[in-house]
Amino acid sequence: MDITTSLIFVEILTIVNSIAAFLLWRVHRQLRGLASVSVGCLILAVAFILHGVRTPVAITIANTAMVLAIGMVAEGMLVLAGGRPLRWLVPALAVFTLLLWTAMLWLVPDNVPLRVAVASLIYIGFYLRLLWSGMRHAGRFSAARTCMVVSLWTHIGVLVARMVAALVHPDPNFVFSPAVLPWFMLEGVVVMNLTFFSVMMMVGTRLDEDLKERTHSLMAERRMHGQLRQFLSMLGHELRTPLAIIDRSAELSLELLDRPRGPVAQRLDTIRTTVERARSLMDNLLTAERAELASAHGDLVDISQVVRDLTRVLGQKYADGRILADLPPTSPLVRGDREMLAVAIGNLLDNALKFSAPDQAVQIGLQDGGMVTVTVRDSGIGFPPQQIAQIGQRFFRAGNTGAIPGTGLGMSIVKAVVDRHDGRLELHNRPEGGAVVTLTLPHAEMKARRPG
Repeated sequence: MDITTSLIFVEILTIVNSIAAFLLWRVHRQLRGLASVSVGCLILAVAFILHGVRTPVAITIANTAMVLAIGMVAEGMLVLAGGRPLRWLVPALAVFTLLLWTAMLWLVPDNVPLRVAVASLIYIGFYLRLLWSGMRHAGRFSAARTCMVVSLWTHIGVLVARMVAALVHPDPNFVFSPAVLPWFMLEGVVVMNLTFFSVMMMVGTRLDEDLKERTHSLMAERRMHGQLRQFLSMLGHELRTPLAIIDRSAELSLELLDRPRGPVAQRLDTIRTTVERARSLMDNLLTAERAELASAHGDLVDISQVVRDLTRVLGQKYADGRILADLPPTSPLVRGDREMLAVAIGNLLDNALKFSAPDQAVQIGLQDGGMVTVTVRDSGIGFPPQQIAQIGQRFFRAGNTGAIPGTGLGMSIVKAVVDRHDGRLELHNRPEGGAVVTLTLPHAEMKARRPG
């Protein structure tokens, strides 16, 4: 085998290893150590090319690059195996190699065996550190550890044999001859690929462990979520009866008192108002939990009919004619949870009416295109620009809401429902004053065409 053929083979395999490690690192950033392996393989490819140039400067740079590359690969593998890297070790040895080779080529330029021995000892030191420190943290990487141990001990044996041959052979350039160098380079790259194969097995093990851990965490979160929903449902059921009794008692007290004195009537009204706020908060909490589990694969929902029903219901709470609906001639259909979609749109309308003056109308419009768009416009207080990003968080209330009653759950319910239906929620302020809220949902036909 000639040097050119072996060099091309070595370069291709080393660069492929570098690209593979880099792509894995880009996809799985949590796998610390892969980036170091990738950069080390790339530097190693450069070092192999420089080893073919036998000038003092090229020899110095090649050996420094080789030490840097092997150090980065070894430290990266150690980190991937669970060990703790010595961040100063690789740059310190690279600087040491640069200075040492400069000195040796100046003081003893013809002493090739000495340079081979020093380089071999540095490489062996990196490999022994990896075998000792890294592998003792790699108990779960049994197959990868076996492959790595066998390949590295084999390479250490070759390095020792090469070092001994350089020291005892009468020809000081024997190890760089065409009869030896190509096979040494080939053996080195084979060992590197076996080691890189073990790295891939370690990556597979790590990803499998991460997937199992995430699965367990998700299952635990779902169990906790289910227990919370059960608790809230039970709490809501248990609190409804005493709240109803308190409210009814206060109402009867007002009716039974022939001439209720001012303070008595005022306190009874306060009791009823407080009970209503507690009931509203409880209902909103239960609705918020339901919104988190709303199904995006339910029934076909006619959004126009949902708006008509909401207009009729809210017309009883607010003055008639305050909701101006602009509905298309065709009925936009989405697929999902009809009740929760009605709650979400109802919350948008209720907020727009509540935060607008009693004599101001609220507009709601529908557009049926590639997506179904629901837009609610009002002339109320709008959103504080610096707080728009926070609107939709549970219990958050904008700074301009003042004394207007609310729980801070309305918009969080809207956001949860929209997210569960693969939709989008956008909040803006109108230049002339007021707010514009746009709710965009996938059309039922569009969702039906989506794979899965």
